[in-house]
Amino acid sequence: MRLTRPLLVRSLPSLLPLALFALLVLGPAAAQAQSPELLRKLNAPAARVQEKSKSSQRLFTAYLDLTKAPKPISEDFNQTTIWPGMDGWADVAKWAEANSNIGKALVDVQDCLILGVPYGIAGVDPKFVERGLTAEIGVDGDLTKNRFGYLKALEAMSAYAVAELYRQCEAGNFADGFKVGVANLRVLRQACDAQMFGEKLTAMTLLADAFSVHRDALAAYQDKIPLDVAKSLSLKEYPFLKAGDTERLKRIEMPEGDLAVAEELIRSVFDSSGMVSDEKFSRTFATLQATGQPLTGFGASKRWAKIAGVHGSLDASLQKLNAIYDDWWRRWRLPAYGPMISMPTVYSKTNPVKYAAVVLALGDIDDLFQLRRRLTAEFDGTVCASGLVSYEREIGRWPDDIKKAYTSYFPKRFNFDPYDKDYGQFMYEYLGSGSKGIESEFGRVEATGCLLYARNDDNAFGKASRHAVGGKEGDFVIWPSVRALSRGQVK
Repeated sequence: MRLTRPLLVRSLPSLLPLALFALLVLGPAAAQAQSPELLRKLNAPAARVQEKSKSSQRLFTAYLDLTKAPKPISEDFNQTTIWPGMDGWADVAKWAEANSNIGKALVDVQDCLILGVPYGIAGVDPKFVERGLTAEIGVDGDLTKNRFGYLKALEAMSAYAVAELYRQCEAGNFADGFKVGVANLRVLRQACDAQMFGEKLTAMTLLADAFSVHRDALAAYQDKIPLDVAKSLSLKEYPFLKAGDTERLKRIEMPEGDLAVAEELIRSVFDSSGMVSDEKFSRTFATLQATGQPLTGFGASKRWAKIAGVHGSLDASLQKLNAIYDDWWRRWRLPAYGPMISMPTVYSKTNPVKYAAVVLALGDIDDLFQLRRRLTAEFDGTVCASGLVSYEREIGRWPDDIKKAYTSYFPKRFNFDPYDKDYGQFMYEYLGSGSKGIESEFGRVEATGCLLYARNDDNAFGKASRHAVGGKEGDFVIWPSVRALSRGQVK
C-alpha cells in the first residue's frame, strides 16, 4: 500500500543507500531526526493488521532463547553452506537439536499475514531493543542512519531451519524436517512485505537462497523421501507460500517506506526560497568525490558550485523525482517484457546536471527487477523440482515429458520461466541413461536423469552448458541442484 504520494525512489538494489543520499545532499552535520508523523506513516500499514496476524512478537520471544551457533553467521556459515558433509556438522546438528523452540515458533507463526516489526523503538519490548530486534529509523537522532537489527535474527533462524531440515532428514524424519523448512520459507515471505528497502532486499535474498537449499535437500534425498511427503510439498506446501501469491509473485511490492523518509530529507536540500544552497551543495559533493565515490563526468568543488547554480528548484526536483518513481512503479506492475519495458525510462532521460542530486540519489532499477526474476525462478523451480521427485518416486523413472507430471505431481502454472520474453516455460530435458556436463561456480558437474533450467537475463537458452543464478548469460539450472551435485550429495 502506498504510504504517501511518491516523491523519491530510493528503494532499489544497487542504488546509493539512503544514508549516502543524505550525506550527498545534506552533509554529515545537517542530519535531522525524524518527526513522529514519519513513524506514524511507516507504521500505518501494520497498524491495520490484527496483532494475532503478526509474527514478530512470538518469533522474537523464541529467538531470545536461541543458543550460540557453532560459528558466527557469515558468508562461510549460513543457510547455503550448512549440510551434513560440512566440517563440524556434528556440532551444527547438536545446535539444531538443542533449539527446537525455534522450529516450533516458525511453525506456529507461518500463517501470519506479516512479520510486523514496528519502526522506531517506542513501545517495543525492552528485551527486543537490548538484543537489537528492531527496525530503527533515525538512529541517535540522525535520520540518515537506519538500522534493521532484526534481520540478523532472520539470518540466524534460517540457518537453524536448514540445520534442522538436514538433521531430521538424516534421521529419516522427512516430514518433520521439511515442516520446519517450509515454515521458515513462509516467515521469510512475510518479511518480504516490509516497507524499507534494506529489509526487503535482505528478506528477498534470504527467501531465494532458502528455496535453493530446499532443492539441495530434495536432490540429496530424492531416493529416500517418502512419496506422500514429496507430493505434499509439490501440491500443498510450496505452491501455497502465501495466500494470494501466484507463480509470478505479483504481490511483492516495491518498498515504499523509503519514500516517506526521503520526503523529509529532500526538502532540506533547498533554502527557504526553494533553491539549492550553493555552498552546501558544492561542499558536500566535492567532499564525496574526494572519498572515491564514482561521480563520473563531474569535476571538483568549482564544478559542483556551477552545477548548484543551475540545479532545478525544489518544486522542479520533486516533480522529477515523482516522474521517475511513477515510471518505475508502473513498470514494476507490467509484464516483465512488455512494450513499455523496452522504452527509455524517465530516469535515463533525466538531465544529469540540472537534476544532479536526483540522478545521484537514484540508480538503475534493473537490479530490483533482476532480484524479483531470480526469486520467481527459485520459487517456481522448487515447486517443479519437488513435482519431478514425486513423479520419480511413484513411477520409478523421470518423466520423458514434463507434461506427464502436471496436475498429479505439481500445478502446471508453476512451469513458468520469468526470463522468457514470451512468458513461456522452463526448458526440460530427459537425459535417460546419459548425462550432461555443466560448468558452474562450483566447478564442472555431471547431471543425470533429467534437467530443468531457465533462461537468464540474456533471454536465451544455452543448453545448460553453463549454470549461473540469475546472471546475464548462461542458464539457470534448477534441477538437479548444481550445488548438491558439486558436494556429492546426489547419489
